[in-house]
Amino acid sequence: MTISILSTFYNDKEMLKRMMDSVLEQDYPDIEHVITDAASTDGSVELIKEYQSKYEESGKKLVWLSERDRGLHDGDNKAAALATGDYMMFGSDPYTGTDIISTFAAVLEKGNLDYSYGGIYFHKDGKIIRTWSGKPGNWRLGWMAATPTLCFRRALWEKYGPFDLDYVSASDYKFQIRLFKDKTLRSESIQRPLVCYYAGGVSNNGIKSNLVSIKENFRVMREEKVPFGWFTVICKMFIASFAYIFHSHKKIDAEVHS
Repeated sequence: MTISILSTFYNDKEMLKRMMDSVLEQDYPDIEHVITDAASTDGSVELIKEYQSKYEESGKKLVWLSERDRGLHDGDNKAAALATGDYMMFGSDPYTGTDIISTFAAVLEKGNLDYSYGGIYFHKDGKIIRTWSGKPGNWRLGWMAATPTLCFRRALWEKYGPFDLDYVSASDYKFQIRLFKDKTLRSESIQRPLVCYYAGGVSNNGIKSNLVSIKENFRVMREEKVPFGWFTVICKMFIASFAYIFHSHKKIDAEVHS
């Protein structure tokens, strides 16, 4: 089973290095790492070229492309188009251990699953500001999987993708809703932190971006014809607020975010 990890970057050489190091440290051999770089000017392309030999030595496959794009999700779509793995997952943030991809592979293969997902740390300045437990939930009540931990069959992307570029931040949510509505799919959660997500994404970067995200979530419900979609979005807002307000801001172990 080959798992394709799809990463998109633009002028973020430091995070690019962290992600490539994290992928190379994975103990699972059949990994294809697809990187789309939006024509960075900070030395990212040179870094990718430097790492090509490291991927060859590790037995992992590196595929990369550097050209201008229309934003994060356009880069994601380009990466998905280049992927050849049996399963795919989007991720540009490092994993919390060296066994994350092998854990996914074991769970997916054992249950012959269509997709799996798990927990995630949101952190900022070395402190956890929010935790996604990875426990399964009811998407009609506002639950969703943490996108960087969602590993799914490539056939599902071909059926329910690509990401809708008319959205700024809710393209991944729209994709997930399409998965959740398909009751024929088999899934299982991995209830442990799998990814250390660096806060500041397009849907978590200030009040303005949060308002855009909320507006787009309502739009997703409408376009996907979800009954009482407004209730789902309100529940989603409540879950996110609760997680930020009541989670203890404990420090992350150094090895998690180094």
